[in-house]
Amino acid sequence: MKTKKAIALALVLSMTAAAAGCGNSDSGNNSAQSQESKDQESTTQESAGSEEEQSADTASENQGEEAESTDGLPPMTTEEITLTYACWGLAEKGETEAKDKQIEAFEKAYPNIHVEFVTIDQGTWNDGLTSMAATGSLPDVFWVFSATNAVANEWALDVTDYYEADPDAKEVYPEMVENARLNGRLYCMPTVMFPYLVFLNKTYFEKYNEPLPSYDWTMDEFKEIAQRITHPEEFYFGTSNPNYIDYFPALYEGYSNRGWDGEEYHFDQVWVDALNLKYDWIDDDTLEWESAEDKLRYLGDEGAWPPAFGRSAMHFDWSWTIAAFEDAYTQQSGCEFLYYPQPAGPSGAEMAVVDYGVISANTEHPREAWELQKWTSWGKEGVLNRYEGYKEAGLTAISRMPVTSNSEAWAAVKSFTDREDFLALYDHLEKANIVSSTTSVAPGYDEMSAWMDENEIWAKLDNREIAPADIAAELTQKANELKDEWLANHAK
Repeated sequence: MKTKKAIALALVLSMTAAAAGCGNSDSGNNSAQSQESKDQESTTQESAGSEEEQSADTASENQGEEAESTDGLPPMTTEEITLTYACWGLAEKGETEAKDKQIEAFEKAYPNIHVEFVTIDQGTWNDGLTSMAATGSLPDVFWVFSATNAVANEWALDVTDYYEADPDAKEVYPEMVENARLNGRLYCMPTVMFPYLVFLNKTYFEKYNEPLPSYDWTMDEFKEIAQRITHPEEFYFGTSNPNYIDYFPALYEGYSNRGWDGEEYHFDQVWVDALNLKYDWIDDDTLEWESAEDKLRYLGDEGAWPPAFGRSAMHFDWSWTIAAFEDAYTQQSGCEFLYYPQPAGPSGAEMAVVDYGVISANTEHPREAWELQKWTSWGKEGVLNRYEGYKEAGLTAISRMPVTSNSEAWAAVKSFTDREDFLALYDHLEKANIVSSTTSVAPGYDEMSAWMDENEIWAKLDNREIAPADIAAELTQKANELKDEWLANHAK
């Protein structure tokens, strides 16, 4: 699915590198030979030139009118243009200010480019994009809940060549990019991440005289503490929210959820062990998995969530839940919570939920759209201006973390706090090997989810009608079949 724009970009990149003296001698000779050949052609032959040659010629002729190229990327235009941009989350505190700061900074850096923000209802985001696509009015840059859906609908530009030419992009956590490639090509870039954390109840630990673990703890230590500190007879539990099948593949193998390694799915022994741990801990009450009747008995509400009442020693969750724990749940429970990195596994990798964005396949300004995407999401400038907006809004609990290892970006995150636990968490994340979740980017993921629902796989597993080990091979085969079908149909 290599588009004409991607082919033209490759030619422009080649010509830009040659002009800057960073191409090889063959490239220069080929350019000279090509020009000499063109001089000898008739008018008819010139008019019949390929679209790719015409695109490259136009770019070469306009270089004198454009800003100078940097770092191997094509130059930015100096013409007056407008780019459109859409992202979600604006109902959350600080997000409007963050978006405004990012756009303001981009327009200041590129005064000839006006950015028009496009509002799309978050609850019907995909429907909104579908309607815009039907009228040819998709934003130049926009976030997507499913990057594979955007590719399947031919909404997304192939940005592989931009990524490979931009040195700033090399600071993006590499597995976030590699997990998103489709047949080796890249159609999206990560925007923000929500890492998995352990919400550690310090008050609970003190209640049972359990020493706090080191921030550099391991999954084996987590398991030992969870079993040691659980007291179900008093309605207190070692841990909660057992999404082990999501993050165990990262901890133990460096894979994403469902064992996605960027090319194949693996419902393997790690997946089997993750489910078995969940079921074992449900059975022995290490894990909070309580009935409505027990919640009514102990908490006075059959719909109560025990972690919010301080009944879980170590709750696994995503960073977007920090604000609720810092505010409502601290007041409700009377407990003090600390925020720990994921316990380490043998692979040295860990999982995060990552949002992705794309550039419209129909944008008239792909180079400028790439720069806008950088300044509003994954780039250092995007991070710094995001956090300036947060400070303006008075935000203290941060949920959206950088997808870059850039030290200035993480220094901005750390400037929000002097708390030991947060600083330890941020130090850890800056240096971590982050693996992104597959939900948005893995081919066949949605189709596999639908197949599992149709065949009631999860219900059968949870009801112990089938054992994880008995179905793992079938799931692996089916997931990879659906992946192959998707790639054959949508990413040629």
